[in-house]
Amino acid sequence: WHWVFAAALAALSPQEERQAIGAVRRPMCEAIVDEMHIEIAKHTLRKDGEDDVWETVPAICLAIVQNYTLVRTAPPSRGWLLDKRAVRLDDLEPGDTSPADFEHLLLLKKACEHYTEEWQHELSGAMYTRTAAGLSANKIASDLCDDVAPPVRP
Repeated sequence: WHWVFAAALAALSPQEERQAIGAVRRPMCEAIVDEMHIEIAKHTLRKDGEDDVWETVPAICLAIVQNYTLVRTAPPSRGWLLDKRAVRLDDLEPGDTSPADFEHLLLLKKACEHYTEEWQHELSGAMYTRTAAGLSANKIASDLCDDVAPPVRP
């Protein structure tokens, strides 16, 4: 396992890392909101005030790593996509894994941590108040991500 994991996490240049992190800004926002919405409901995080929601923002990167994968697109574009996994990383059987399951895993974690740090205040406040109002993850993501990660216009 360890050599597969290490081999699949080949280093990218700092410029390639910045490009990847920038390319997934909007979809990462939407994924974080979706995963936080699930966690807030599952663990009733609003019951003791906003602090539990605030603390969940950086912790949500574990759910992102478990449920998403960062994919480099084929040439000539060589862009980056954030894809939802069909099966959670933890639920993969050892015989059902491939190096692609672990490719860019550290970069995905780094991108998530970058954005949760940047958006912690906005995410915490929006998730606390808007889940209390009964809004869906899609509605919260649409509103919040338009503010913190507006869609890139061609």
